[in-house]
Amino acid sequence: MIVSESVGKKAKRAVGYVRVSTAEQADEGFSVAAQGELIRQECRRYGSELQFVKLYADEGISGKSIKRRPQMQQLLADVQAGAVDAVICWNISRIARNVANLLEIVDIFERNDVSFISINEKMDTQTPAGRLMLQIMASMGEYERNNIAENVYMGSRRRAVEGWNNSGLVLGYDNVVDENGNHTLQINSDEAKIIRHIFDLAALGKGLRAIANELNQLGYKTKRGNSFSTTAVKAILTNPLYVGKVRYGQYRHWDKKRRHGKQADYVLVDGQHPAIIEPQQWSRVVSLMKQRHKLPAWTRQGSNVLTGLLRCPECGGPMAAANTTNRLADGTRKRIRYYSCANFRNKGATVCHANSIRAEVAERLVQEKLLQVLRLPKIGQQVIKQMKDTRQERCQSLKRQQLSQQDEQTRLEQNIQEYEQLMADNHELQAAIRPRMEALENQLDQLHADHQQVAKQLAQVNQLPKPKSLDSLLALVVKLITPAKKDTLKQLYQAFIQKITFNRQQKLVWITVAFDDDVIQQLKTQSKAVELDKGSTAFLVPAFTFTF
Repeated sequence: MIVSESVGKKAKRAVGYVRVSTAEQADEGFSVAAQGELIRQECRRYGSELQFVKLYADEGISGKSIKRRPQMQQLLADVQAGAVDAVICWNISRIARNVANLLEIVDIFERNDVSFISINEKMDTQTPAGRLMLQIMASMGEYERNNIAENVYMGSRRRAVEGWNNSGLVLGYDNVVDENGNHTLQINSDEAKIIRHIFDLAALGKGLRAIANELNQLGYKTKRGNSFSTTAVKAILTNPLYVGKVRYGQYRHWDKKRRHGKQADYVLVDGQHPAIIEPQQWSRVVSLMKQRHKLPAWTRQGSNVLTGLLRCPECGGPMAAANTTNRLADGTRKRIRYYSCANFRNKGATVCHANSIRAEVAERLVQEKLLQVLRLPKIGQQVIKQMKDTRQERCQSLKRQQLSQQDEQTRLEQNIQEYEQLMADNHELQAAIRPRMEALENQLDQLHADHQQVAKQLAQVNQLPKPKSLDSLLALVVKLITPAKKDTLKQLYQAFIQKITFNRQQKLVWITVAFDDDVIQQLKTQSKAVELDKGSTAFLVPAFTFTF
């Protein structure tokens, strides 16, 4: 409750509200002290009608939302408690920059018989004309805020395209200013050790919860001094900043749209800051996380090697492992593992049938088929023939993308030239045209990056490996599979096998395998004990898929 200082009987209790955002604090005309003095002068102008009793000030806070302004919340509470008779502000934009919020606040004032006075606009909200003016001014304030936000976004995007980081505090780095005055990142050696430890644990296949638990047991803290959570660990493992890249604009309007605001054309470029994590380790961790994400938890747990890979021969759905116990003739019990159709187990016989197969039989058939095919002489030549058959269609698709990008590039360049000419002819239009021209330049920069990516993909498609390279790679797979234990074998299978189908009666299996850069990097990491030919290009093999 507000206590008035020597308030006369007829004097209204007047309070002031001031707000400055971070950007405006540098401008002395918007300071809290300057606004407060104007409000006190306005009270004195009313003489004995108004008695100033308190000033509410939200410093360094945007006018976008009411909820994030504690002093505004306190003002509304005092208004509703009957402790205020009049509210004075320097400008209605100090109250809110959103039309809905402003009208909501003024409506609370009116319901509690509180006068609202804006010094700059000199309006009275008790009259229809005053309320109309309020709505018009509020709309202009909201437009100004949106325009400022868009300009800030465009400026930050342009900075990101040039490789400069826009994020705030980041574990592993310190924010510094380089010799040219650019805000950049410098590695913090102590925090970088934590980052490397997190990636080392992830590369070993540990999950987010296990990593967070180990970090907390070691006493490590986040940049803000908090304990690690699974969310914090995931944010680090998925942040390309640590591999020397800058990502910006992946999500827009997070406060309203959350993940629905994801942008397809976000910036991802090489950064101006040093990397903490090597590209090879980054690729391996990203690949492992993708595998864990695309497969349900029950495919990652347990020692059933083919869970999530073996497909039902009837409906094509996944086969899940189950155990049964049989009583033998001598009275002993024997536990038997089966793979059976998950759709049948979950939805019943109207959807599919069990199509069960003994787990030991299926796992033996798959391993024997893999080793048999991968040990074939000149297997690399057969795979390359299959790659040639599918290469032409992929090349045509990428070339169509290139033509489309070239047309878009020409259109953007023409528009930019037209804007430049218009600005040269009429200097008064520069302020209105420049934001749009900068937006087009940002689009052009992103288009150049996309064009380079497509060219890189096209070069990879046109690049066929030598048969000897593939022979070395597949020989490596054989060496890894042969002595592997069940847990390791399961991880290897899930790395490069897409699916397995079978015929139970004929005891036949068909295996579809796929190799790309991530898979090859995983095999390389797991094969440190395996010596390959020094001249082999086994780890430069383009992505390919084949079934046998």
